[in-house]
Amino acid sequence: MPETFFHHWDRWWTRTVPPHALALFRIAFGLFLLLYFGMQIPHIAMLYSREGLLIPAFTPDRLHTVIFTPPPAWAAHILFAVFTLFLISFTVGLCTRVSAGVSFILYFYYWILSLFQFGASFDRLFIFSLLVMAFSGCGETLSVDVKLRHGKWTAWEPVSILPQRILSLQIAVTYFGVGWQKLLLPAWQSGTILSYGFIGLWGTAPAYSLVRLNLPLWFYDALNWLIKAFEISLPFGLWSRRYQKWFFLGGAIFHILIAVLLAIWWFLALIPAYILFVEPEEVLRRFEKIKGHF
Repeated sequence: MPETFFHHWDRWWTRTVPPHALALFRIAFGLFLLLYFGMQIPHIAMLYSREGLLIPAFTPDRLHTVIFTPPPAWAAHILFAVFTLFLISFTVGLCTRVSAGVSFILYFYYWILSLFQFGASFDRLFIFSLLVMAFSGCGETLSVDVKLRHGKWTAWEPVSILPQRILSLQIAVTYFGVGWQKLLLPAWQSGTILSYGFIGLWGTAPAYSLVRLNLPLWFYDALNWLIKAFEISLPFGLWSRRYQKWFFLGGAIFHILIAVLLAIWWFLALIPAYILFVEPEEVLRRFEKIKGHF
């Protein structure tokens, strides 16, 4: 029994696998980050330079003053351009590990300089993901690196499954934590929080239209409990081979509805991340099957 347990433990955590799941996530995640930061271009001076109202996260001792003093606007634009170039390099898989590492450093710098003030959990999740990707084999297929080494975009080399497991576990824990938080917080014990949320700061035109239907409070109560049950069960369902595709679909609908009704679109990045819950060998089989049709 112990030998069997350790065999499965090692296989789950440490075996070498095809890199396609990580590579596909790298491309989707990189494109998402380019969109996310691309939307900030008109506001670079306000968000990341001394022209904005910035209070860096660290206290102003000598070292932190040198590193985290907001730069002038022209320097902020140059640094942001460098960051964008490394994000592009990461997305296409050129010097992938270095690109991911530098992107992580600059994203973390922006978080300390400005973004931490918004308290957004998605920023912390994205920063952590870049750090893990810097130590992964996400550039070992569908990348410029592989094209330069082997002459084919679809060539691949085996990688450790560990980074994929770390990323998927982090996502699962995030869902589970948010679900339990809603289960325990007093404000989430009725559906009133949803009805107020739909007409609050984050509400959108479709959300206003929904509230105007004057649906009874029990509708919002039921929706509230459905959301909590789904968020608590989702981290388990994402691993279930039998029900995985239904939880993938449910998660996608869940995040799309949040984006449509509450304009909270940043978590749409989690939808392509679901591929990290699929066994890498299965991703390769499906990839080869799709490639065979072209």
